[in-house]
Amino acid sequence: MSATPSCTSGVVRRLWSIGCLLAAVLALAPLAGCDLFHSGFPVAVGNRTANTVSVFANGQRIGDVGSNLVATFSVDVSGSFAKPTSPTPVAQVTFSARDVTTGSLSAGTAATLVADVTTFLDVAPCVMIAGGTAPPCVSISSTTTTGSLAGSPCTFSLSASSQSFNTTGGTGNVTVNTSSGCAWSATSSASWVIVVSGASGTGTGVVAFQVAPNTTGQARTASLSIGGQTLTINQTA
Repeated sequence: MSATPSCTSGVVRRLWSIGCLLAAVLALAPLAGCDLFHSGFPVAVGNRTANTVSVFANGQRIGDVGSNLVATFSVDVSGSFAKPTSPTPVAQVTFSARDVTTGSLSAGTAATLVADVTTFLDVAPCVMIAGGTAPPCVSISSTTTTGSLAGSPCTFSLSASSQSFNTTGGTGNVTVNTSSGCAWSATSSASWVIVVSGASGTGTGVVAFQVAPNTTGQARTASLSIGGQTLTINQTA
């Protein structure tokens, strides 16, 4: 005769299953309480430098931003988050930026990220360092709950796109047009074109340069890079 399970044994099995499920929920509860599973802190990065920059959060690359552009990222932060009296999770993050062209890395900038609040990160040119390349400067501009950017990226334009010189060379200048507070720097692509004034500035300004005599016997071309814009310099033989 086959044995028939008793009602009592069925109840025991159900209680055992419920107990296991409850234990699993209780084990995860402390993690949920500190929002270990929360991720996706919104960050908007504006790049006011002349080159593309790579942006890092706690040493992890989150993406690249082109010159004079704004990009938005969702920053995932592992680990527990400080939990204030409000139910909104926050995270402590250190941001930095590396100039993709020169490889120079900015200093770290600490920020407190808040869930569902966009943090605006500003990457701007630093003051030129004598004998070296200045790294980008990173600062926290502001935060906003509306999703709109707290500031707009700087735009630059030059009064001319090219200038020509004869074999004897000479001096030239070009006007940099931009908004007040927007920083820029001027660099030459060739040793025979030297920036004599206006190597860096803020707002609208003038860059003056010297073109050396051409003794090569061939026509040549160089350029000045200013605020992400290019001035082409042609010289006859």
